[in-house]
Amino acid sequence: MNEPDPGRDKPGPDARDLTDDDFTAVDPVERHDEPVAGRPARRAPRNPVFVVLAAIVVGALAAGGIAFAMGVFDDSGSVGGSDIGEGERLVQNAFTRSVAGDCLDWPAGNPGQPTAVDCAQKHRFEVAGGIDTSLIPGVEFGEDALWPGPERFAAIRDEQCPVAVDQYLEGRLDPQGRFSVGMMYPSQAQWDKGARQLRCGIQENGADGQPAQFSGRVADQNQSYVWPEGTCIGIDPENRTPTGFPVNCAEPHAFQTTGIVDLAIRFGDRMSNKPWPATGAQNNYLSSICPKQAERFVGGAPALDATTLNVQWSVLSEPSWLAGSRKVVCYLGLPDKRGGFATLVGDAKGGALLINGKAPVPPPAAPPGRALPTPVPLPPGIAPNPDEAPAPAG
Repeated sequence: MNEPDPGRDKPGPDARDLTDDDFTAVDPVERHDEPVAGRPARRAPRNPVFVVLAAIVVGALAAGGIAFAMGVFDDSGSVGGSDIGEGERLVQNAFTRSVAGDCLDWPAGNPGQPTAVDCAQKHRFEVAGGIDTSLIPGVEFGEDALWPGPERFAAIRDEQCPVAVDQYLEGRLDPQGRFSVGMMYPSQAQWDKGARQLRCGIQENGADGQPAQFSGRVADQNQSYVWPEGTCIGIDPENRTPTGFPVNCAEPHAFQTTGIVDLAIRFGDRMSNKPWPATGAQNNYLSSICPKQAERFVGGAPALDATTLNVQWSVLSEPSWLAGSRKVVCYLGLPDKRGGFATLVGDAKGGALLINGKAPVPPPAAPPGRALPTPVPLPPGIAPNPDEAPAPAG
């Protein structure tokens, strides 16, 4: 394969009703009952905070480590008190009533207002199961226990939720795909009123590190990273790696997609139980598709040559294949001599393209009547003739 490549690689304690007035936005500095979320490799920005029942701690299983909760290192302090009266009752909502297989959605940034929706509709969390907190050693989930805090909830997620998700999906979570293991847990305000429910589940994170909406059950869809034709994928300026999130092509990006290829057509769908096609077999197949696809995308071979970009594609690893992923993406990009991807700005399809800040310099056209041959080694001491002459006419 061409390098670089973007893809390789039931209810808890009984509860009673509260009015919706208990779920109002509060000041992000003075109040600290916010939804909590984490993401791998980078610190999340501050977001508005809310008095909520449930918070989210997001895991990225493929990253192999704790994705620390949002706000843990913010100087605003994310574990402060609440002005909700101690005598108020615990709320019962879609989160507390959720069981494995339920799908939950909520307004962006406010998981404290979840609603149960049909999984065919857009949602942000698919419940894989609850955690029986009575089985967690010690007394940290006792009646008088202090709120564990985001880091402890993140640790519980990493200890408990991968197993729950694996059982729920019967081992079919693509470890290199777009979905990650998450956990919903009570805010400190709700904890102080007795909430102890925890829910493991699956979600897809957006560019802001928060759960993004997606449609359909995870088990029923392709999980690998693919994007529609013409999508530009952002680039991390520090290490020149793809961010995995679409950006406007006028912004710096790592590559631009030319289309999606379904490997099920050649190697069998997820129900066929056919073995994983080795990387070489995938490369052989995709090398006959992606170049032609790229030429169609940009408007022909000369236009493709003028971009000076390489035709590249992703492949599926064996774990991804066994999880049911079947789709890969073809794209245009260039390696950077410092490692990673060159930074592109502009649309490769007829736009004013820049590569690392410079306009591409197309290769010289072949002289009339002949094609530029592949250079061959010359004997020692013999230099090639630098002059090119057209072939004789006639």
